[in-house]
Amino acid sequence: MTSSLPQTPSSSSSRVRQIHAITGVRIVAAVWVILFHLRGNIASEFPRVYDLIGPIIIHGDYGVDLFFIVSGYVIALNYADRMGIALDRKASVKFWWARIARIWPAYFLTLLFCAVWHGSFLIFHANDPVAPRDFSVLSFFRQALLIVQWTEPDSNRLTWNGAAWTVSAESLAYVIFPVIALLLFRLGRAFGARALGVMGAVVVSPVVLFALALGSIYAPYMWLLRILCEFLAGCLLYYALSKVELSSHLRWVASILACAVVVLFVGFAYLIWYTGHERWGVLVVPLMFVLVGCLAVGDRLLPRLLAMRWFVVGGMASYSVYLVHMPIIEVFWFLQGHVSWVAPGSVGSKVGFILLPFIALAAGYCLWRFFEEPARRAMRRMSLQHIPERAADDVVPSEVKA
Repeated sequence: MTSSLPQTPSSSSSRVRQIHAITGVRIVAAVWVILFHLRGNIASEFPRVYDLIGPIIIHGDYGVDLFFIVSGYVIALNYADRMGIALDRKASVKFWWARIARIWPAYFLTLLFCAVWHGSFLIFHANDPVAPRDFSVLSFFRQALLIVQWTEPDSNRLTWNGAAWTVSAESLAYVIFPVIALLLFRLGRAFGARALGVMGAVVVSPVVLFALALGSIYAPYMWLLRILCEFLAGCLLYYALSKVELSSHLRWVASILACAVVVLFVGFAYLIWYTGHERWGVLVVPLMFVLVGCLAVGDRLLPRLLAMRWFVVGGMASYSVYLVHMPIIEVFWFLQGHVSWVAPGSVGSKVGFILLPFIALAAGYCLWRFFEEPARRAMRRMSLQHIPERAADDVVPSEVKA
């Protein structure tokens, strides 16, 4: 785990940095999203199990919000100080190319798969169980260019790979980040840790306010509010923590608080489940803001658990896991309507839904290890500017110790 956070801008380091616990929590968020998309099937196939875990998995869509906050923190950690001094064209292009190299290859490969998958239903005049609302050449190009979400009020059946709307949303944050970095750098110089932490909490609060007022986290253009507020909150969190002296005592307190936040969320989830006020689940977003901060500072208990080898490797593969999970689920849903031994209610169906999360994890790992990472390295080598080959702590699996 990274031992300290930078106190002042540093342009001498050519290697970006990570914190293992924050990397590890990404796979938890990905699995949470997978279970959310399987919640209806779990409820029908395993009603008793659903009674136990239902209060947790029905809020799995907030795993996306956790990704947005983590993304803001990590991007600020790696780039804000270097890009915040002045708006530099070369630095901006270098940043954008690094981001494209990171997210586009695996995204485009899964887009091609989904194009073939959904297109085959139209070719053979079959019923598509999860038909996109616009299967057209223009939609394909908008998705390939990562701009499809930018002009749409909602994400319902928008992307052919159902969960991929978040990639388009996050790409918008990447586009405007060079300008955001200017503001962040100056805020970091002008304010102390407490003020910056309060700013981060204030910035994330509109997500809660509008979700409650409009009745849904999926109200029109809520996606824009979520990515901008949560990404910026993650950036401010980095700057707040960069000014904190990380003593052993503070790390211990942060470790305990991280566990307390998880316990608080679990208790809160069961409370709103049994009271029927599920829309209040959006209050988990501020808890995530606190959790990310605790994971960045803590070094025991939950932070130490998430920094273990398998969580870190899973976190590095989490993007690919996230991309493949919906196509895999949709294929199984299709088979349920055409293969009797996996029909709803059958033993095959039950076994299938038990295995699906593990299949998504395995497929995502393979996509990351054998395509996403090699493609990322190749695209970085294509750049005429030097781009770090990998993060300092983004080690290969064999280098991560339990």
